Amino acid sequence: MNTVDGRGPLRDLTDHRALLGRMVRRDIRGRYQGSIFGTLWSFATPLLLLGAYWFFLGVVLQARFGATPQTAFPVVLFSGLITHLFFAEVLGRASGLIFEHATYVKKVVFPLTVLPWMTVATAAFHLCVNLSILLVGQLLIVGSIPPTWPLIVVVLLPAVPLLLGLSWMLSAFAVFLRDIQQVVPLVVTLMMFASPIFFPMEMVPEQYRSFLYLNPTTVIIQQVRAVAIHGQLPDFQMLGIYSIISLMVMSIGYWVFARTRRGFADVL
Repeated sequence: MNTVDGRGPLRDLTDHRALLGRMVRRDIRGRYQGSIFGTLWSFATPLLLLGAYWFFLGVVLQARFGATPQTAFPVVLFSGLITHLFFAEVLGRASGLIFEHATYVKKVVFPLTVLPWMTVATAAFHLCVNLSILLVGQLLIVGSIPPTWPLIVVVLLPAVPLLLGLSWMLSAFAVFLRDIQQVVPLVVTLMMFASPIFFPMEMVPEQYRSFLYLNPTTVIIQQVRAVAIHGQLPDFQMLGIYSIISLMVMSIGYWVFARTRRGFADVL
């Protein structure tokens, strides 16, 4: 266990699933430890963000999503926002992941490769909380949910290997290049404004739309809205291409982490 072998990230996950479960539970508890409201902040934070964006965009600026009724604007906005928050939480923590767990680096028996799995699992927990808010809000505001709503799991799943791969790469590179910790928050912010969270894709001039698809959140946001709000089946062809790219990124990220982790202790 002192080196990363070639069995791959999925096999590595199964080998250390008990350790991962304990780390995820501790990570979630530690996030809110000492706060008065505890895990209630996981509900309050996205709702506060939604309230702010909805007021300034939906009320002040009277923003609309095409033919979507103005009353449903908060639901459409929230569906895009929570998808971005899922990506943002994982990527935002990735560059500081090794530094955050520096005490584990010199422990021969500790499998560092589970750290990105931990952050993705913790982000998935918060995503599930946000999805429950979306479901309840949709029932209260719209009055119903489409039968395709459960397919939201199918839509979100392809993002997991992509986030794992990026997390392995960013966490490894950041050990040797500290500037990455400054760049990642900026990139995450740019990702939010360069995705169809606050506007429909139809508003973007056609010659610029392809650039938005370079943003890994764009496809997922569109597909989440398709199944959860518009009652459409996912675009399986698009998700298939997305999944292939995600698996490639995951494999490359795992390989990079495996090749660079031996130098972590020397730098730290």
